[in-house]
Amino acid sequence: MGKKSSSISLIYLIGVALVAIGFCLPMFKGLGLTPSGFKFINFDNFGWMTIAALLIFCGAVAGIVFSFVSVGSSSDLIKLICILVSIAGGIILIINFNDNWLTKQIGKGFFKHAYIGFYMILAGWIVGLIGAITKK
Repeated sequence: MGKKSSSISLIYLIGVALVAIGFCLPMFKGLGLTPSGFKFINFDNFGWMTIAALLIFCGAVAGIVFSFVSVGSSSDLIKLICILVSIAGGIILIINFNDNWLTKQIGKGFFKHAYIGFYMILAGWIVGLIGAITKK
């Protein structure tokens, strides 16, 4: 009897789970505020910030779902697309966040105000991307 191979990409799953959990945790600290990623979602004032936050979270959740659901031969490609959508949301969020003088000044101390959720999302993107590329 040989070992039974698992079809779950564990490294990828850990990466997208880190992104989803990091999105729920406080991402920035300062001025008495510690907002999670859900604070960026505002359907009353719908804009690029809301779209970017939704892309980050929905890409990670879809990646988790597709880790357990097989969709045939294109499963690895779909997982890669999910993590890339999440990363694209982060890039849009950063670009949109630095759109005026005030946010550029805040951005100078960006990493000084980053909190555990932000770092978990970054680590999740790296681990998830490695897992998607290596298919492990």
